[in-house]
Amino acid sequence: MENSEPVRIAVVGMGARATIYAREALTHPDRMRIVAVADTDPAHVRKAREMFNLPPERCFSSAEAFAQAEPFADAVINGTMDPLHVATTVPLLRRGYDVLLEKPFALNRPQADELLACARETGRTVMVCHVLRYAPFYRRLKELILSGALGRILNIRMAEQVSYFHASVSYVRGKYASPEICGSGMLLSKCCHDIDLLAWLMAESRPARVSSVGSVFQFTPQGAPDGAGERCLSDCPVERACPYSARRLYLEHPQRWAANIWHDSGMPAHAPLDEKERLLRNPDNAYGRCVYRQNLRIVDHQSMLVCFENGATATFDMNGGASASSRLIHITGTRGEAAGRFEDGVFTVSLISPESRGGRRVETVTLSPGEEGDAHGGGDQLVVADFLTLVRGGIPSVCCTTLEDSMVGHCLVFRAEESRAQGGAMLPYEG
Repeated sequence: MENSEPVRIAVVGMGARATIYAREALTHPDRMRIVAVADTDPAHVRKAREMFNLPPERCFSSAEAFAQAEPFADAVINGTMDPLHVATTVPLLRRGYDVLLEKPFALNRPQADELLACARETGRTVMVCHVLRYAPFYRRLKELILSGALGRILNIRMAEQVSYFHASVSYVRGKYASPEICGSGMLLSKCCHDIDLLAWLMAESRPARVSSVGSVFQFTPQGAPDGAGERCLSDCPVERACPYSARRLYLEHPQRWAANIWHDSGMPAHAPLDEKERLLRNPDNAYGRCVYRQNLRIVDHQSMLVCFENGATATFDMNGGASASSRLIHITGTRGEAAGRFEDGVFTVSLISPESRGGRRVETVTLSPGEEGDAHGGGDQLVVADFLTLVRGGIPSVCCTTLEDSMVGHCLVFRAEESRAQGGAMLPYEG
């Protein structure tokens, strides 16, 4: 295509993530233009039609309907729900489209192999939305490793603290608490960002062995406060003192993730408070049920150990129900270390230096937080820019995650879940 022309993009699955990516067409109309939308939810189609001034013939009721139409776009953003990623992307590749695909791109190894085989057969590009690679914090850490300043990397320790608010909304009461709906466990649905980062930062060697353990520790009937009822707004005498009170979290002090409740329940976010309260009182609504009575099917904490072919190691810990969300990292090399907290936008580099005071040279690296309102440190915008570069035939950044790149992190998760099911057995990596 001509480099001077904006890339024509169709959006399949106009959910929250795809909407963020698609808005780049409004910010940079010279780079991309949204020319079609496909979604099973008429409200999502209507939103896209109004946002991008789409004609009726460019609005489709499903991914399948769009894939059956004669190709008229240059590429597709696929933001469908996780279980649909492979089933919707394969027909798009066969129609000749390159695809920017939301993560996780597959829920199990057979699905991953199917998608990779189709991409290779058709010669089309699938880029996976591992947006955290683009955040200044992780991008600078990658550049530091590539510079050789830390020497050879022998260990990486990473942890994700999932806040009590986010954990309860999405992974205890919400749709991601159910493997039947989201198709996977916590490690894939919440932490595939982090496992991808781990593999990316340790890219000088391939994984050799994987082990993982985890369980439901906190959100069980045994963990409920004495006297707790079944539903926060109906029969719980201790509700006012509970940090997971649906009234306190979703009505009185709503935070960012509360919007998911109303969206998933089919209610406008601006609905009156009394309507929202009635919804939470509904016996069939999980968001008003006690977090300790949810019969949780996924873990609320998990740890993972990876041994690499060159002898290096890496660990990852996920803890749900923390006081605040955060991502922590500590990289140890043969010549120095780097450690920091993503949310702070700061990491410390400590290099071995016999002539320096204390035997080390310390530098603090402070980074800009990225785009305002972007929880991924500006990565949401940069991943779209990199995809447009790929579609135009250009050379993407070091952060670009092709399907082949993303396979490593996904396969680590698949084996980690097998290990957890076997009580933490050390299993050979199969990538």
